[in-house]
Amino acid sequence: LSSASIIKSPKSKIISFIKYLLDKKKLYFKYDNTNFMINSSAIVIAGGKNKRINMVKPLINLGGKQILIRINDVLSKLFSETILVIRKDQSDDIADLGMALGMHIVEDKYENLGPIAGIYTGLLESISEKNFIIGGDYPFLSEKLIKKMIDISNESKSVFIKKENVINPLHAIYEKSSWINILLNNLENGNFSTKSIIEQNYKQLRSKFFPIDNLDKEYNESLLDIDTLEDLKKAKKIIYSKNQTIRPDIRPEGI
Repeated sequence: LSSASIIKSPKSKIISFIKYLLDKKKLYFKYDNTNFMINSSAIVIAGGKNKRINMVKPLINLGGKQILIRINDVLSKLFSETILVIRKDQSDDIADLGMALGMHIVEDKYENLGPIAGIYTGLLESISEKNFIIGGDYPFLSEKLIKKMIDISNESKSVFIKKENVINPLHAIYEKSSWINILLNNLENGNFSTKSIIEQNYKQLRSKFFPIDNLDKEYNESLLDIDTLEDLKKAKKIIYSKNQTIRPDIRPEGI
């Protein structure tokens, strides 16, 4: 509607038009709020060689949906960008799927050094100070748990989950400026154990451990990563419990 036509319109039409504009404004704010951490990034580590299971883990189908797609379904609601870290020699379809999902694809800066190289590369490429890092084999991410970790990170700069006294470096929130140089120094000095690096440095970097023992079912499902065929069986039970379809045509690459 032009300004002239609005002036000539009956009062009822003008009121209707104002309501229309207000409704559009509400929709805009609803859309804008879909990114819970609008200025933060998610980093998916997907450059592993899958030595313990003869499958490309991010591409495993669970209930008719590949794990990387399941991960993206959650991350895309919460973060302004998602970075996918792969190996330089990676010849599978992970990069293609990541591009189709709108992820920013980067290659490991250091080859064959395990998760620490992927974490460092992801943080280096990230445009954000706060970053949620997740392995590419976590099919049941909990939006509620991630938001809880975000809340904790507002008090502590980084947040790491500790289950049964074991640190999980691949379901964590890292502050880029705190960890980037520490990870680089350890890479250059030949220390590749991410867990031990976190254990040694978390106090001085104002990081916090989030103990998850005895917490609810959804949180524990979020921490299930697919390393073995036994883990795949556990995932199958979760799929059944959620009444999701188990397609017979996608075996043996999934369940």
